Amino acid sequence: MRQLIRSEWQLLLFGFLMTFCSSPGQTFFIALFSADIRGTLNLSHSAFSGAYSLATLCSAVLVWWSGALIDRIPLRRFTTLIITGLSCSIVLLALGRHIGLLIIAFFLLRHFGQALMMLTASTTMVRYLDTHKGKANALSGLGYVSAEAILPGSVIAFIALFGWQAALYAASAVLLLLILPLCRFLLRNHQQRHADYLAALDAPPNPNNSTYSQATRRQWHRKEVLRDAGFYLFLPAVLSQSMLFTGFIFHQLHIVESKGWSLPWWGLLFAMYASIAISCKLLTGLIIDKIGALKLLPLGSLPMALGLFALASSAQPIAAIVFFIGLGITTGVQTTLAAPLWSELYGSRHLGAIKSMASALLVFGTALLPFLMGALIDNGVSINQLALAGGSYALLCCLLAGIGLARHLRLQPEQY
Repeated sequence: MRQLIRSEWQLLLFGFLMTFCSSPGQTFFIALFSADIRGTLNLSHSAFSGAYSLATLCSAVLVWWSGALIDRIPLRRFTTLIITGLSCSIVLLALGRHIGLLIIAFFLLRHFGQALMMLTASTTMVRYLDTHKGKANALSGLGYVSAEAILPGSVIAFIALFGWQAALYAASAVLLLLILPLCRFLLRNHQQRHADYLAALDAPPNPNNSTYSQATRRQWHRKEVLRDAGFYLFLPAVLSQSMLFTGFIFHQLHIVESKGWSLPWWGLLFAMYASIAISCKLLTGLIIDKIGALKLLPLGSLPMALGLFALASSAQPIAAIVFFIGLGITTGVQTTLAAPLWSELYGSRHLGAIKSMASALLVFGTALLPFLMGALIDNGVSINQLALAGGSYALLCCLLAGIGLARHLRLQPEQY
């Protein structure tokens, strides 16, 4: 891994910055401003969350198209558009004085931040660092984990000192004046790298070429992927972590209250969760480069399933610890293997278009599940019942991915 960092530090730093700076479009960041925005616009909790959900769903629809643009627009230009769009979106959120503008701001934040910046980072790592795609995607993904660890406390302190709008203006300025020039600098020679990548794909296979594995791999179009039964067997496992994590963490206060746990103690468990997720991301990257992402996928959701079963079975503190351990392991594994998996299965030439499909469904699921769980809670369904259902779903995802793996090995044994 050290050799990879030494030789490809510019592209890895670019990926790290893109995942870190996706934060303004992520739930954990926007939630820091929720009380101030609701107070300013005189919105109820349901109106605020409804606006957020609607905007997220609209982003899920659009990313099906916009995510594929990374396959056609030069990366440097695409990155400029995304960062500029995200910076403007933050200003719009600060200026918004009407729920209509709030919905537009949420939509743009979610689309440029959560959807496109994350997609850009993972697609770039897998496409141009194919022989080290597991490690590269893991190192790039540390940007988001770092943001989760650093930004909440920093933003809360900034808001306390200068106000919530000043914090948003500052975030917008940092993106436009610091991050954008830095990313353009890191990609200053990327046009030649991309030309070499395309030439390697189109050239006759050469085992001495670093892109040999891509050159010999079939490069699927999105329409072909949609006709592949394996895609639908693997997809639930790829989506399971983000959907279940978002659903249960969105209702974490209800979990804490219903279990009789201490909220500060629950908060401390997030530090344990983050350290486990980081360790598992790096380990998963190494494993992927050894055996591939596909063989690891059927096991990825298993720790989360065990954690949810523990949450369902007990109100003892140990249940929360097991829950966060399982969640941390699955988060580290699943968030690292998703992009390498699609590249491994379908090639990297049209990876942006393929990933945008999964991203659209992912965004849709993360928007829908918190509200579905909220409706079930309002109708008397307990956290224990929801955790049991979530754990069962995670196990089903493992089973479907296992069936997909067996099918793939039967149809393409030469790949392994």
